[in-house]
Amino acid sequence: MTKGILFLIAFFVFLALPPAYAQNEITFIYLNGSNTNTEESKEDFIKGVNKLHKEIVKQFTADELITKQYLKNGEFTMNKSPKAFYWGDMSREELKIINEEFNILKAISPKPANYVRKFIALCLHDAIWVSKTENMYPIIQKLHEEIMEEYKKGNKVVPVGYSAGTFIVQQYLTIKMPVIKIKEAIENSNAPEEFKTYVSYRNLDDSCTDAVFKSKLVTYDMVDDFVFENDTESFKTKIESLNQYTKLYCTPKDAIAGSINYASPYTLFYSDLYDKNYKMSELMALGYKYIVENNIFWLTVNYSDDPLGFPVSKNLTFDEMEKETNLKIEPKGGFIYDKSDKTSRRTFLLAHLSYFNTAKRYAKILVDAINEGYNNFYSSEYDNVTKN
Repeated sequence: MTKGILFLIAFFVFLALPPAYAQNEITFIYLNGSNTNTEESKEDFIKGVNKLHKEIVKQFTADELITKQYLKNGEFTMNKSPKAFYWGDMSREELKIINEEFNILKAISPKPANYVRKFIALCLHDAIWVSKTENMYPIIQKLHEEIMEEYKKGNKVVPVGYSAGTFIVQQYLTIKMPVIKIKEAIENSNAPEEFKTYVSYRNLDDSCTDAVFKSKLVTYDMVDDFVFENDTESFKTKIESLNQYTKLYCTPKDAIAGSINYASPYTLFYSDLYDKNYKMSELMALGYKYIVENNIFWLTVNYSDDPLGFPVSKNLTFDEMEKETNLKIEPKGGFIYDKSDKTSRRTFLLAHLSYFNTAKRYAKILVDAINEGYNNFYSSEYDNVTKN
């Protein structure tokens, strides 16, 4: 056999080998919180992520419900290598100005007052900064790229948000995940009847807010209502291209396994999302329906003595959620749950910073939250949900 033939055989054998990365893993992507804008704080964040993730892998893989419902009895495994998604450096330029102002205050303000003022200002600055759409959206885009990178490997993702990082995770749900059933949305809107008739004959994928706006299908008015243009032909053209925008800008339905938010002050900054007259609350309701119907766990787990840990919502059963959202929901294993009944066993001043330092304890509390949340959401009436 010639060397050329041997080379060809070896080449085709190489092509037939599976990719070097492991498939069907669940990858955890950790997002930092406020006041982590220095290289030192970035390194501390990465060390903390590695410490916490090691405990999460150990506790999750030992739990019967998680193994059955979310790891699918071995179909998926936990990726032991966490991803640290660091966005703290994106607000660094603005912080330079604030620090310059603090240097001026040093000469006229007592040291204790200046220290407290600086700590509060730096923490609040990042939280306020990231909550602004023009700052939030580029971060969401970067997170989306990370999630799609994992998805292309055959993996699912669990975004894990800390403190102000929870804002990004929660907003990702309403911006990037395909929670909008376009036909239903248009049929229930103030769009012209001609538009409603036209979409009723189209094959339209569920879409996300980002794709809908990128396609210029709708805009917002000053009172947060969707506004459709009057030009019929333009509307039809945009409808025909919407599925392509959905593929480009939305998260695939099987990309997200769950979400964990901790040390979360989310409701302090986004309380208007729970005002039923506010348009975004409709998207949040659709997001919750999406979570339930796609077997996603959505947790907010704070220490009870964390002064910046706020519950996101009341814990509902499946029946209560249908009633609250006024939506028909199919019970498919997903649920939303808040747990804030365990202390950090630190002083309350240190509780907000203690999650990494209490990694083993916190990982066990997360497992408890998944079991409590699942059992609270699905009563005996839905015992067969895990068999679907």
